[in-house]
Amino acid sequence: MEHKTYTNNRGIVHYWTEGDGNIGLIFTHGATMDHGLFEYQCNKFDQKYKVIVWDVPCHGLSRPYRDYSLQHCADDLYSIIIAEKIQKANLVGQSMGGYISQIAAADHPELITSVITVGSSPIQLAYYSKMDRWLLSITPILLKLYNFKSLVNLTSNQIALTTNGKKYALDTMSGLSKEEVIHIMGSVYRGLIEFDKDKLACPVLITYGDADITGKVQAYCQNWAKNEDRPLKVISNAAHNANMDNPDEFNQILADFLGSLPNKYR
Repeated sequence: MEHKTYTNNRGIVHYWTEGDGNIGLIFTHGATMDHGLFEYQCNKFDQKYKVIVWDVPCHGLSRPYRDYSLQHCADDLYSIIIAEKIQKANLVGQSMGGYISQIAAADHPELITSVITVGSSPIQLAYYSKMDRWLLSITPILLKLYNFKSLVNLTSNQIALTTNGKKYALDTMSGLSKEEVIHIMGSVYRGLIEFDKDKLACPVLITYGDADITGKVQAYCQNWAKNEDRPLKVISNAAHNANMDNPDEFNQILADFLGSLPNKYR
């Protein structure tokens, strides 16, 4: 893949592209991960789409970065799409990446033609109870109480099932400091409860792993699919990083969904 950068007054954002054309398939990773989360997707879709993976601000190579927020990440994602001259963008977001993708789609409905989420949840406040919001708001305080090594080990074993998936998560999280992890998670969860976007106008596919025990992800996804009549796919033998745990099944689900989109979204 070709390594590129996008620069603004907040920092330098690193991204990678493969394939040609003006129809994009952009993958956005979850909190404390990096673009490597999609190593099993990058070379599967580049014949039909311009595939883009990126290190979200404050992650991977996209550090240092000032004034980190979900909104600024969505703005940077849009800037990359424009820089790559993409006219129709399909956004795949895992966990935090799903929030960023939804915000970008809500802000730029003329450009974003579909959103596919993996172990994520909706950005409408109605889905979150007062207790949910309170727990999200105190996340940074709770994280400070953990021994960092224990936190990294616990998280990497929880969000992946496969040996390779666990190693990837462990190695990636270990590249961050405890302060960086707390800053990222605090900004993500604080940002999530600040948004109250309308239902997205574009098609949305909701997915999660059958062994995903992260928070209330499964319940949020089920309610989201039911309330908005969105397709929901449960990926077998997979935890939170479902696209890495079971890439063959995820890739087929993604290909089927993209192939089923009406012509105006292709």
